[in-house]
Amino acid sequence: MKRIGIAGATGLVGESLLRLIEADAAGVEEVRLFASEHSAGRRLSLRGRELEVRALDPDGFAGLDVAFSCLEADLAARFVPRLAQHCPVIDKSSRFRLDPGVPLVVPEVNAGTLNGHANIIANPNCTTIPLCVALAPLCEHWEPVALNVASYQSVSGAGRAALEQLHYENEFLALGRAPEPGAGPLPGRIAGNLIPRIGALDRHGDAEEELKLRHETRKILGLPDLAVSATCVRVPVAVGHALAVHARFRTAVKPREACARLADAPGIKLSTDEETVTPVEAEGRDEVFVGRVRAGATPEELCLWIVTDNLRKGAALNALQIARLLAREVRCFC
Repeated sequence: MKRIGIAGATGLVGESLLRLIEADAAGVEEVRLFASEHSAGRRLSLRGRELEVRALDPDGFAGLDVAFSCLEADLAARFVPRLAQHCPVIDKSSRFRLDPGVPLVVPEVNAGTLNGHANIIANPNCTTIPLCVALAPLCEHWEPVALNVASYQSVSGAGRAALEQLHYENEFLALGRAPEPGAGPLPGRIAGNLIPRIGALDRHGDAEEELKLRHETRKILGLPDLAVSATCVRVPVAVGHALAVHARFRTAVKPREACARLADAPGIKLSTDEETVTPVEAEGRDEVFVGRVRAGATPEELCLWIVTDNLRKGAALNALQIARLLAREVRCFC
């Protein structure tokens, strides 16, 4: 992985990815940055050098070893297949996640699905990733049949403009004034508030984020019949997504045995009730934190509290881990 390209480099996930590459840049010789015409010409720092952001052009990806697409779904639909003509593309949008010909990868869970990829690999949703990391070691020993999930998702998951809306509204509240309406992209005030819907509703009343969580979890875990009920809520937190999960398994599961499996699983940091992790502690960390592991209403039920930095493991870090797997695959065939 010597030559890297990032499409959408000026967004929150693109910048997080750049910082991760900077922190672990062994073997990286070239990084090309791309964004919209509006952001072209900006300069971003990498290892003491200033890199100019170019206007997005598929031909600019020629000769790269891997590309990261941090574009929205509509732009990804237009550009990712063209980028994939030059190199493997790890796409963070929702556009290709449920395509049966595109692997949807969480490296700790289903790295084997990368085999036979056609140069497009999908990076899952920022709530699906920590959920699957936490469930995978349990699925190896107990078969889940139903999940009931409530997510508490930070505003950075909606992008830079949403984060600016939170800061703007907080300034008004600090002055004892009500924030002016329509200050950002979120469908209502977020400071001192929460919004119990993320994305448009379908005819059944399910929001886009809830459908992503359901269908992506089934695909990643290889459980097409898994019943998944979710309520996804936007909360006034800058960074860090949290999930309250009630999982029901086919057979009885003891919390102590579940904790033993979680403690040994890759990518997980198990916390005790006395040190339960919140988004504040998870920010800037790579782990998926799991705590409050306890019995549910029946012997087959287990309750979990899951927290992760949505810009890191929830997006950029997961994509970088996929790229490392691809680099290892290339070396294996050299």
